[in-house]
Amino acid sequence: MFSARIELLHYGSDSIRHAHDGHHQWVLGLAGALELEMEGRPYLNGAGSAVRIPAGVSHCYAGAPGNRQLVLNVPVQESGADAAACQLTLPPAARELADWAARHPQPEARQPMLSGMLLELLFPDAPAVFQLSPRLGRFLVSRLGRPLTVADMAAACHLSPSQFHARLKAETGLTPMAYLCRMRMERARRLLLGGRASVLEVALQVGYQSASAFSAAYRQRFGANPSEERGRVRRA
Repeated sequence: MFSARIELLHYGSDSIRHAHDGHHQWVLGLAGALELEMEGRPYLNGAGSAVRIPAGVSHCYAGAPGNRQLVLNVPVQESGADAAACQLTLPPAARELADWAARHPQPEARQPMLSGMLLELLFPDAPAVFQLSPRLGRFLVSRLGRPLTVADMAAACHLSPSQFHARLKAETGLTPMAYLCRMRMERARRLLLGGRASVLEVALQVGYQSASAFSAAYRQRFGANPSEERGRVRRA
């Protein structure tokens, strides 16, 4: 199965024609100029613009000296919007992330996630290419009792801590630590109301080292201390 790939390319001045089957390309201009021709239409891709090359479409290209292009090779279903050839101006957030990606080459495992973020920024009104919270939830569900940092969660999602923080906040409205706290409290409530473990035992199972810190977080989340809520439910 084809996975999205990201390449930083410097196109030569020789004119070359080819086509690539099975995936689209987005060519994001970082510096210099790249001349392209598709289906008889010319495109000049400079810094701050992007051209989509649909899968299977024959195209000719030649680069000016000093050109730099960030190329996204993406599966057909992830290209965003429709599949026609087009050119657009990079939104500021997409340009910033493209510049960052050019300076920080990512391992193959992280490239699909980064490519998805770039596509979302190209088409901010289109449906999200991916959602971060399900991946994060799968990572956290078996680790709620361990010490965890933002860097740990970001690495599990193949993002830098700053990218991860911004992406999760935009998707859920929560910071990473607030998201972690919510998952811990939801697990704690199920353990308290459905089992016989003590408050301290529950606290340890969801990553708290003291019953008092756990109780304070629980009360802030649910409006009652753990012991109070357990007693109320058992009396009902």
